Amino acid sequence: MIKLIGEKNYDRLMRTVVEPGLQAMREEIDMPLSGGGTLHAEVYNRYDARRAVVMLHGYTESAEKLREMAWYFIANGYSVFSYDHRGHGHSVRVLEDTSVTHVERFEDYLSDLEEFMERIVRPRMGSAPLYLYAHSMGGAVGALALMRHPDWFVRAVLTSPMIAASTKPFPPAAAKAIVSLACRMGKGKQRAFVGKPYSAEGETFERACSTGPARFAYYKEKRARNPHLQNCAPTYNWLREALVVSDALLDPAQLALIRTPLLLCQAKQDDVVLLPEQEKFVSLVRGARLRVFDAKHELYISHDEVLAEYVKAVLDYLAQPVEQEVCPQEEAPAAEAAEEAADAPAQEPAQEEE
Repeated sequence: MIKLIGEKNYDRLMRTVVEPGLQAMREEIDMPLSGGGTLHAEVYNRYDARRAVVMLHGYTESAEKLREMAWYFIANGYSVFSYDHRGHGHSVRVLEDTSVTHVERFEDYLSDLEEFMERIVRPRMGSAPLYLYAHSMGGAVGALALMRHPDWFVRAVLTSPMIAASTKPFPPAAAKAIVSLACRMGKGKQRAFVGKPYSAEGETFERACSTGPARFAYYKEKRARNPHLQNCAPTYNWLREALVVSDALLDPAQLALIRTPLLLCQAKQDDVVLLPEQEKFVSLVRGARLRVFDAKHELYISHDEVLAEYVKAVLDYLAQPVEQEVCPQEEAPAAEAAEEAADAPAQEPAQEEE
């Protein structure tokens, strides 16, 4: 049974057990993109793994932020493939200011994933089964991939996916009009007025999208030391693309193309993305399931009690045989180091909402 890196000794265990363990097996790749620039990837190819997880991080985040989740997947027998989206982390950027997140077209994120799958994942994994774990903006990219490539993944988990971003305090129509006007005025690459420059002092746990103070503090310190991790504001063009992509993500004809069994993990306290749109998405995707957790947007940065339930739900769902709706709980052996670091027991999953 998988166990967690507990909050009580979180910083010490991450620094002395998890990070060194991951570093020992990590292959860092700067993959040239066909359109120019590189995509920075972290590959954890477990020597005895017969399956792999592709991880997609969210807006303003990085592959590095998902390392605790990568640890759990590896301990549960998966190889892991993760990368920084363009405009994030160490991947290609159009702007010098690393605090600003920009993309020309949302489709570029999907094109990058397609190149990553073709040039990095498939050559290393061959015909082994692949799984998708995608958070927030990465969940939107993942959903588009499931439409276009229904045979890529055996199962998928979309966690707090950006099916539709919140536009508060503006109504969606007004928000679209504002950002579209700014782009037409030539301000597409400028920091949108809703964003501010990066400030470590301005990042407080009370305002964070997470409920795990130890996990929040650990990554906050990493951000403060590394300018490549300091994304915190969108350009007008990024906002326009993020708002427009919702049309495709809620198009019944497009959603009918998804054949991959998927679980959507929803954060009950989420104010970053819209929950009714997530529920509509699930209702329109054949066989999709919804699981609700009492947490904020960043489910994987939750406190121990919620995170234990969440990690178990993710691993149990991915472990289910495709031909079965429900299967008995599996107990997969964790790596020795993971067992040594365990500090919080996993919880029994709550009932899924159909």
